[in-house]
Amino acid sequence: MKLKHKIIAFLAVFLLLGCESKEESKEIKTQSSNTEQNLTKNIEKNETTEVKTTEKKPEKKAVYDKQIALSLIDGGEFKFKIRDDYGLDIDREQKKATLFVFWATWCPPCRAEIPHLNNLAEKFRKDLNIVAILLEDKSVEQIKEFAKKNNIKYDVAVGKENFILEKAVGGITGLPASVLFKTNGDFHDGYVGLVPEEMLESEISKAIN
Repeated sequence: MKLKHKIIAFLAVFLLLGCESKEESKEIKTQSSNTEQNLTKNIEKNETTEVKTTEKKPEKKAVYDKQIALSLIDGGEFKFKIRDDYGLDIDREQKKATLFVFWATWCPPCRAEIPHLNNLAEKFRKDLNIVAILLEDKSVEQIKEFAKKNNIKYDVAVGKENFILEKAVGGITGLPASVLFKTNGDFHDGYVGLVPEEMLESEISKAIN
């Protein structure tokens, strides 16, 4: 599957996320349901996609300045802050490139991508963070069981912070979708669709050098 568009809207507008409210948990659940419905429709359409390349970044109006802490199913956290230039400041001593992969258990291409991501996680284990961002309302235990059954060898994040990140990249229109950042935190590229392993390997090599 080819790329549908390049994700360049990382952290464009967060006016609606500026303050936390008592209805936040209800909104997150609704977001999960709406996201699944919309993405299911896109997958069922099986639309032909094409590569689009642009280096233009969105006009900066507001930046989400809080730390985002993704909850990993192994009990850890993947923490980072958004830079003013839309890059990442990752809260880890060992600096690596980072690949966020948006997915869901009901998405066939997402499941097909798992062994390829496993290969890349093994090949670039010293230089790359791979974090799978679940866009689905599932419990940690459910995803632990899924990860064990499918032999997932990279980090998997669940919870409300995933939907904050999904909004930060401008909204995901199809699954799987990925965003790649360089070792220094700069944005490298974005993808929608099942990217060939060889192509993604090439892009990761560029991001870590």
